[in-house]
Amino acid sequence: MTPKNTYKPARFSRFGIAFLLLASAGVWAQSEELTTIYRKPNVDLKPYTQLLITPLNLADARIVPPPWVENANPHEWDLTRQNQEALRSAYASAVREGIESGGQYKVVTIPTPGTLQVEVRLISLTPWAARGEQAQTLGTGSLTFEAHVRDARTAELLAIFSGTQNVGQNYQENTAFNREAGVTEHFRNWGRNISRRLSEAQGR
Repeated sequence: MTPKNTYKPARFSRFGIAFLLLASAGVWAQSEELTTIYRKPNVDLKPYTQLLITPLNLADARIVPPPWVENANPHEWDLTRQNQEALRSAYASAVREGIESGGQYKVVTIPTPGTLQVEVRLISLTPWAARGEQAQTLGTGSLTFEAHVRDARTAELLAIFSGTQNVGQNYQENTAFNREAGVTEHFRNWGRNISRRLSEAQGR
């Protein structure tokens, strides 16, 4: 049975930390929920002024019920085609909006010189409540992901990192609108953090 008020610690990973990990000793990593799987040393990020964001990779993504749900019905926790389309659409628009909101970087679709490519693969999503369940939760759930950062023109791999993040930080009713709004804002924050961290790594 899902508690009406389920407390989850509001710990957030900043997506853009990868750029600092590439550029320096990664001092921000002490406060971030990220694991660096690979990073190429001595990468000069100053030439990069654009980002190419590939479609959200959901090839192996699955929904994992929260630990307090016993004997979960798999049909209540599946990632439907409609869910996948909504996630990809929200990701594409929200990350772009977040990146471009600072006015320093543009999101492009052609891998020209000076472009970083970011690919995110969602591994799992854990909603705090099943669809249609009457519940109030802190945020909407959590997600686990892996991200690859490359030079877009050469496809050279610059970094791979992974993390688990909570989505949302306020108590709210378990509705489709709140879930969609929470995930969209989460993706938008990813974009803002990409822009901010890249700017910091470039000394702007």
